Amino acid sequence: MRRMTKISLLITAALLVGCNSASNDSEQQAQTQQILRVNTHTLAPTDHFTVEREYVGMIQAGQQANLGVELGGKISQILVDVGDNVKAGEPLLVLDTDLLKTQADELRAQQAQITAQLDLIEANLKRQQALKKKGFSADSDIDDLNSQRNALRANYRQLGASIAANQLQQDKSTVYAPYDGMISARFISKGDVINVGSPTLTLLATTSKEAHIGVPAKQLSKLLNHADWQLRVSQNSYPVTLMNPGARVDIGTRTVKLRFALPETADVIDGELAYLQYEDKHQQPGYWIPLSSMTDGIRGVWNVFALHDEDGKLNVERRTIEVLYATNEYAFVDGAIQPGERIVADGLHRLVPGQAVLPVKKLPLPLPSSLNNDQQEAAL
Repeated sequence: MRRMTKISLLITAALLVGCNSASNDSEQQAQTQQILRVNTHTLAPTDHFTVEREYVGMIQAGQQANLGVELGGKISQILVDVGDNVKAGEPLLVLDTDLLKTQADELRAQQAQITAQLDLIEANLKRQQALKKKGFSADSDIDDLNSQRNALRANYRQLGASIAANQLQQDKSTVYAPYDGMISARFISKGDVINVGSPTLTLLATTSKEAHIGVPAKQLSKLLNHADWQLRVSQNSYPVTLMNPGARVDIGTRTVKLRFALPETADVIDGELAYLQYEDKHQQPGYWIPLSSMTDGIRGVWNVFALHDEDGKLNVERRTIEVLYATNEYAFVDGAIQPGERIVADGLHRLVPGQAVLPVKKLPLPLPSSLNNDQQEAAL
């Protein structure tokens, strides 16, 4: 009987010890579950940040001519239309030249008349000179014939110049392309009578495409020190070359216009919008942090929650920061933070200062491209 009593006491004691141990384990597990798990971001210092800027402008042909005529007249032929590509020296339109051709025929007839008169005078001179040898002709008769001959020769040369001028007018009645290009506009139709200098066609050069970009005057010195220029047109980017440094500030836009030469292979159209891509580098120490790691503080300041080790436990501390620049996902900041510290990356609405946390491994957000590889690895 006593033996059974001892066995019962031993079993009861073992059960009590087991219950106490299970209770302690449950309390520890509950405390562990109460610690908030957070994703962290490690602060990686850098000595600068880069602002990606784009300045807008327009594609323009290197040459753009409103072709006119040097003579007034009626349009006889139009050999091209809008959208046609032409080569230098190719005829584009022709004026009616019937009147000029008639005038040329008249001038040539007058030349023929003078030629006949000269032949007659030459024959008379020969006869007078023969008679003079026999003493039957006076010197005054010969002088008179020489004078007439010289006058007729002068008239002949004058008519020759008039014929040349008439031919030049006929040549200028045809408008030729001054360079390779594309017809972008037409202002006349067949049969129109136009005056001297009236525009007929607009010709855009197909080579030497340019981009005219307006930039703020205060950024001009930085831009001129840049070397690797990139221009975005639609979805394509092209390397471009600065042609001039800008001469004046435009009164309307208050910008300085810069001209950039595009490569010959650039697939662009006159009038398209062009964007000059420029990385504006600012020498300022700081840290890139995700926007989700920031929370607003008192008096308009920004705060982050930094992890602080206290007696082997990690608690969060509120730190004040200054935002120097921000993108859609990241901010470049400085303030009461140190290199290598860890801050809570997201979910700050669940935290209060002094709260115990447990860092967990999560996939990091993409870091800004301005960080080098070492800084990106440190931030992870």
